[in-house]
Amino acid sequence: MTTRPVATALRVGLLPTLPFHAGVSMQVYASGLMESLEHVPGVRAELLTPPFLGGPAPGWSRSRWIRYVAYPRWAASQRADVYHVVDHGNAQLLWRLPRHRTAITCHDLYPLAVARGRLHYAGAPRRARMLATSLRLLALRRAGMILAVSAHTAEECRQYLGVPASRVRVVYESIATVFTAPRESGTAAATRAALGMDGDDVIVLHVGSNDPRKNFAGVCATVARLRALTARAVRLVKVGAAFGERERALLRRHELGPDVVRHVGRVDDGWLLRLYHAATVLLYPSFHEGFCRPVVEAMAAGLPVVAGQAGAIPEVAAGAAALLPPGDSAGMALAIADLAEPSRRRDAMVAAACERSRRFLAPAHGPTLAAAYQEVARA
Repeated sequence: MTTRPVATALRVGLLPTLPFHAGVSMQVYASGLMESLEHVPGVRAELLTPPFLGGPAPGWSRSRWIRYVAYPRWAASQRADVYHVVDHGNAQLLWRLPRHRTAITCHDLYPLAVARGRLHYAGAPRRARMLATSLRLLALRRAGMILAVSAHTAEECRQYLGVPASRVRVVYESIATVFTAPRESGTAAATRAALGMDGDDVIVLHVGSNDPRKNFAGVCATVARLRALTARAVRLVKVGAAFGERERALLRRHELGPDVVRHVGRVDDGWLLRLYHAATVLLYPSFHEGFCRPVVEAMAAGLPVVAGQAGAIPEVAAGAAALLPPGDSAGMALAIADLAEPSRRRDAMVAAACERSRRFLAPAHGPTLAAAYQEVARA
């Protein structure tokens, strides 16, 4: 009697972004990968732990040494069947990893778009300033496979890097299933009260960094116009990094004082869900996005979205959001005013958004990832 060999699970080593090299979104993405792969047969994923994670953030020179020397050297010493670099910002790791057994996630290539004069927006960095980042991103060409988080980003890989379609797979980002939790009675009212807001207030929510690409200037202009359109009190709730002088100047210019604006900082998923349930609309007039997680989270939570018709947002929203040019603050204010009132249009948008968001949930993400890993391993 012969026995069949036991299939060995594919060992996948996930190489994370160090917290002092990127914002919190990259840690969220890595956690989402682990959640997606948790119950996928045939794959054993491990989020590798570089020895540089603990302690205070290093200074500039030490940070650069870690990024370009120590981290690549350490990554090359790890053992895995497939290596997955979870952030294109760490493309330099590809110079030390076995080329035929690596995958890297490309979230967007806006630095290359800016550097080549293809992307223009207020506050954009000078083209020359993007040169060093652009050179680092060229290392993406060394990956066995690029996992693009949208078809838009996949096209950027072809356009800016010349990577053939045979080495690029569209693997959308995932969102946590917590954002599909139903609204609990009284929670929205309690959240509004905690923010010092009334039940009839129009609450405009913005979730994101202060990078000029996110267009906080457009958020402020839209909220100011909305206040002139409606007799209801309008409030802006901002989730993300603390305001700097640039953001404070925008608020002053549009006469958005503490009575209008609430900055809640960074919050966990539980609180973010409460904010999605308490808000009237998510406003996201970004100039460029490779995927745009807050848009999908809001859609899953049943919150109408008004966003910029730019980057991957139209692809991700797929008609389940109100999309306008990022600079059209007047149009966005009108859209919010319309969605602030109960209507069939609002109900239809919420239903379509909830349905659309299902394809981005973490459990649906795992099999697609696993198939990409298997393809890399067979190459």
